[in-house]
Amino acid sequence: MAILKHYQNEQIRDWFCPSPGYVLDFSNRTFVDFFEDHFDINIYADAFSEKGTSKFNRLQAFVELSPPHLVIEVLKLLWERRNQERNEEIENAEAMVASDASSGSSEHLEMMHDEAANEDRPFEKLIGDFAGLASHVGAPHLAKVSSEWTLDTLEREFKRAFENVDTDPEAAVTASCSMLESVCRSVLKARGISPPKSLDIKSLYKAVREPLGLSPAKHIPDDEIEADVRAILSALSNATQGIGALRTHAGTAHGRERGFRRLDPRIARLSVNTSTSLALFLMETWEKKFPGDKLPKSTEL
Repeated sequence: MAILKHYQNEQIRDWFCPSPGYVLDFSNRTFVDFFEDHFDINIYADAFSEKGTSKFNRLQAFVELSPPHLVIEVLKLLWERRNQERNEEIENAEAMVASDASSGSSEHLEMMHDEAANEDRPFEKLIGDFAGLASHVGAPHLAKVSSEWTLDTLEREFKRAFENVDTDPEAAVTASCSMLESVCRSVLKARGISPPKSLDIKSLYKAVREPLGLSPAKHIPDDEIEADVRAILSALSNATQGIGALRTHAGTAHGRERGFRRLDPRIARLSVNTSTSLALFLMETWEKKFPGDKLPKSTEL
């Protein structure tokens, strides 16, 4: 959920609202289709009518109510639609320069690129603002806990994972797995436990379950919730294995061959968000059971 600043609201209005209540060249029908086709979202749901029932009011409500990564995707698609004619003109000019490299056509193309870059710059800044928000909305508590415990390795992987979800999803998957590995290895070192022979996430997580009391076979004091907790602990093990396997098959750990098929960012986002939740749970469990393991700020792990 994003709380827009006044100037950000005005930018979105200037770019995408050609006349009061409208959004670009959308009709009511095509506006519905746009959100359903790309996001499987009913933009005419009551939740998006809080600011009013016009298309632009619904867009504003969507921006304020939705997760940052969805807002980024919507705004990028709208920006592309808004500038379709401009981009086609640039492509035609590029084709003309390629066939006739005269100084006049080259200078005109350069001017077109400069004008487009100047126009794109404030939009890219807005997207950057939302991207920064996305990196903190996902797990503010994880960032806080890792900072308090001086887990610099976790903080680096956390930042790398969120920054690369859309631009380099394979790197984000690798970083999401490294987040979990970092927590597990830190627990083992702090507890004086020798790491397993294999340092993959499956083996590391198995090694920390016992000292943290996370084994599915462990007795849970409250009988009423025991079965539920056991089910969740079993699911944690499956999730860590899945994240490790995804890193092996789609991450950057082993390089990329020619013609490598890029990973869908939504899959990378699933891996990153799941890893973040798991890492936070492991950190909070460690903090609860062994508060004395916390490192002073001046010490490196």
